[in-house]
Amino acid sequence: MKRIIYLIFCSLLVVSCSTSRKTLRNTMIGELSGTDYMEKVIEWTPSRENVTARAKIELNAGASPMSVNANLRIRRGEIIRISVAPFLGIEVARIDITPKHILAVDRMNKRYVEVGFSEISGMLNTELDFNIIQSLMLNEIFLPGKDKLSLSDADRFMLSPSGNQACLQVKGTRRIEYSFFTSAADGRLEETVASLKGAPYSLHCRYDDFIMLGSDVFPQSIDMYADGTGKKYSLNMKLSRIGTDSDWDAETELSSKYKKMSLQELLTKLGLLKVVSGGK
Repeated sequence: MKRIIYLIFCSLLVVSCSTSRKTLRNTMIGELSGTDYMEKVIEWTPSRENVTARAKIELNAGASPMSVNANLRIRRGEIIRISVAPFLGIEVARIDITPKHILAVDRMNKRYVEVGFSEISGMLNTELDFNIIQSLMLNEIFLPGKDKLSLSDADRFMLSPSGNQACLQVKGTRRIEYSFFTSAADGRLEETVASLKGAPYSLHCRYDDFIMLGSDVFPQSIDMYADGTGKKYSLNMKLSRIGTDSDWDAETELSSKYKKMSLQELLTKLGLLKVVSGGK
């Protein structure tokens, strides 16, 4: 009986993959077949180990916008660091995002928040991990739960033309739909959209003002905004001095003088508690 079930499962898998490949072949993006285009997009997706930049960040959380100058440093698979240093290069705040947790440090008031992704996912009632945030920051398409794409992953996307773009939608997601809008001309990623199934909420991340970075391109403008909340929530980043420097320390050590805050305390101070709790 187990052997019969196994054979049926394998047969369904083969039929599914065959149908998916046929759909890709029959889809045309510009002058390329869907299969060729998907391979082009995956090959185009860079795999940089380090990215550094100066960033002008504007945060709009429904009240008065807040603008800061910061340093952005990303080391693949290890850390995303935003260091706020507006006065003579003196750091006043730091955010470290690692595969294990998010650490936010307030240097001025000697306090910090450290929270694991499991707690954040529970608060948002959805899955969130380091790789998703890393991909958003590095202008990359991704598959949830996978560190890096390969050409064999082409079948895991639904592909359709969308004006001057192509839409790549991840198949089989449970709670969140991930869609990537790439240039039909050259395959570069121009927008990522994460939509909550059965609800009007979505997060958009748009990329613009591309420049050459080594043999690839990288956006100087990254704009994130929430849709369906009834209010304007956005994070806009304008990047400059973009490089791939690896000579920087990824560790953060805090003395005993720093006081730990809870995530709820921080969100309350920022006026964001209702946002992440769904307005309850």
